[in-house]
Amino acid sequence: MSWMDDGGFEIKTFARNGVTMARMSFRTSTGNFDVILSKTEVQRVRRECNRILKEMEADK
Repeated sequence: MSWMDDGGFEIKTFARNGVTMARMSFRTSTGNFDVILSKTEVQRVRRECNRILKEMEADK
């Protein structure tokens, strides 16, 4: 099972002052790391992930 399957990574939404935000959490053996993201930042992460996936597919 991977660290993602074990709950080591998750993204959840929450509301702050009426604005929906996302919390990206990483849990490692040394502790937790949380990043708060706006909708625009989530879209940027998505674009970067898609770009990397395309590169990985091209390397096959």
